[in-house]
Amino acid sequence: MKRINIYLALLFFILLACSHESGNKYDTQKIYKNLEGDILTISADSMLGRAPFTIGEERATSYIAGRMKEIGLNPVFDSSYFQDVPMVSITSELPSSIDFKVNGSNFSLKVDDDICLWSPTVKKEVAITNSPLVFAGFGINAPEYGWNDYADLDVKGKIVVVLVNDPGYYLKDSSMFTGYAMTYYGRWRYKFEEAERQGALGCVIVHEDGPAGYPWAVAGSKSNSPILYLDSKELENPTCKLNGWITLSAARKLFDEVGLNYDEIKQRAITKEFKPLALNASLNLKIRNKVERSLSKNVAGYIKGTENPDEFIVYTAHWDHLGVGKPVNGDSIYNGASDNAAAVAWMLSIAELYQNSAIKPKRSVVFLAPTAEESGLFGSEYFTKNCPFDISNALACFNYDVVLFIGHFKDVTVTGYGHSNLDSLLEVVAKRHNRYIDLDPNPENGMFYRSDQLPFLKAGVPSMFAKGYTHQSDLGKEKTLERINSYWQNTYHKPCDEFNPEKDNLDGLVDDVILFYEVGDAIAGTDFKPEFSKKSEFFR
Repeated sequence: MKRINIYLALLFFILLACSHESGNKYDTQKIYKNLEGDILTISADSMLGRAPFTIGEERATSYIAGRMKEIGLNPVFDSSYFQDVPMVSITSELPSSIDFKVNGSNFSLKVDDDICLWSPTVKKEVAITNSPLVFAGFGINAPEYGWNDYADLDVKGKIVVVLVNDPGYYLKDSSMFTGYAMTYYGRWRYKFEEAERQGALGCVIVHEDGPAGYPWAVAGSKSNSPILYLDSKELENPTCKLNGWITLSAARKLFDEVGLNYDEIKQRAITKEFKPLALNASLNLKIRNKVERSLSKNVAGYIKGTENPDEFIVYTAHWDHLGVGKPVNGDSIYNGASDNAAAVAWMLSIAELYQNSAIKPKRSVVFLAPTAEESGLFGSEYFTKNCPFDISNALACFNYDVVLFIGHFKDVTVTGYGHSNLDSLLEVVAKRHNRYIDLDPNPENGMFYRSDQLPFLKAGVPSMFAKGYTHQSDLGKEKTLERINSYWQNTYHKPCDEFNPEKDNLDGLVDDVILFYEVGDAIAGTDFKPEFSKKSEFFR
């Protein structure tokens, strides 16, 4: 991590001095009490896990809108705090096994156990007829890295099989993509998007726990299950009509069946000299899609800027979670206290600090609780594409997601460090609070591309995903990292993600409310404009 430029540091101190009253005091007890109340309410059993299109959505979004009104925020959508988000649920019905044709014989893989497939289209029936399989490396076309797995490859009518993540993960060379840290090119969403752009009929990703960042149970759960999408014309007749994942063991068996060694071919794919190759296998498959359309809701309020109201910054924290699902230890309500009720509470508390400040921001400040983050960032994507303000006037986005209730932190961990000079601004403000900047301990998981800052980045808005995370003040760094690992294994996306006021500690969340209020106000209260780094894939 490079030292920040001294000139920038001085500039930011000036900005902070301009945007805050000397000796500013915060009522931390009041902030704590408000956070606790909001978390308890938003993650209560009565919210039924806050799944979109349920009574849980109605209750959660009504509560959030009521809090925004109580705080005194202006409705973002004319006279309403709600933005309808048109969505469609598609369930692709598959047989119990998928038969590939290899050398005139059938090669079968079990659905769910070996392979997971679905069709991203509102067409009721999809027919895949004698479609050849092609191994296309990582399925990446990245001119800035001099990498194109599709060079001289015609994939029309074909199904591409690709690797998850990007070459940097395996080479661990920072000059190749970003080394061990995943880029957007490594994300499954990009693989499907690029396959569509290239004209492929289908795209299947080989799953591996490490480079994917999650187990097969997460990736392979979409067959014969409803999948949410934004309801758009792109779903009417996409070129890429088949998406999916295949396990590593099943991929090895398939390659063996066609006379290839998967591990040897994979090693070739990590080099720029790699050339795609036919797998001498084909697929015949008929899929029936069940399609249901519904509306979900984004919730947003704002404070109008006093001097440049057309320019704005955005705080985001998604309200949705997983609803009622498979019981674990007799509990079927996925409350989502840390993911993401606490982040919504964080955002509302920041809004109160702005609203109660004697000095109002020069630029507008928007507070957005989007829907359907868990389904694919669809609420924030819809907001950026249908923004009631001119999205080109958005100066910064601060997103918050997944909170640890373990007290004060010495660190502020930046996931996606190096994409903009927001990092330098954060470092200056963090130092004022005797905190230091740390980096994501698991950059290979690509978390920077898995939460609601991504649609803003793609819309050209410098964005930040940061929080106290890796160094709890009393535990120390090593034990904090152990708590992090325990959280991901035992709490994340499970019914036990609940808030207990008697055991959990929100001091760190209070600290982050104050920290990110000051960071945001250093932009909203001044003329400073954040900029992307030229090394970011979102630089324009």
